[in-house]
Amino acid sequence: IERPDFVWGLIASMYLGNVVAVIVVLATVPFFAAILRIPFSIMGPAIVVVCLVGAYTVGDRPFDLWLVLIFGAVGYAFKKLDYPIAPLVLAMVIGDKAEDTFRQSLIMSKGSLSIFWSNGLVATLMALACILLILPVVMPYIRALLRRTAPAR
Repeated sequence: IERPDFVWGLIASMYLGNVVAVIVVLATVPFFAAILRIPFSIMGPAIVVVCLVGAYTVGDRPFDLWLVLIFGAVGYAFKKLDYPIAPLVLAMVIGDKAEDTFRQSLIMSKGSLSIFWSNGLVATLMALACILLILPVVMPYIRALLRRTAPAR
């Protein structure tokens, strides 16, 4: 390490920041809990207004307002149809960055998918992702097989 004083100062500041964050969170928990007592008829429109103001503030484009309303409607439909909302939010938040990074990786490897299996850590993460992708499809068959082979009691 070329500058240990800087590194240890950085570590100390991160530690101190976490301690202060815990104190602030513990001090404000009652206020955040009180927010839960506000009726949805008041809180819902307030959330919509804050979302619209935030979306318009970022880009100063009316298109952003329509985007908020459309994805709000999609999220509402997902909730009513009992679809999980978390994958939609994840796709909206990290989709662009993931696509750009995927494209960069393919350009670096001249189009070869072997870059995603190039070292142990990446291969492990890719294998885990593949397992998690296949598991929901395969799990009912595994459960049926286990039920069939389990001894009767």
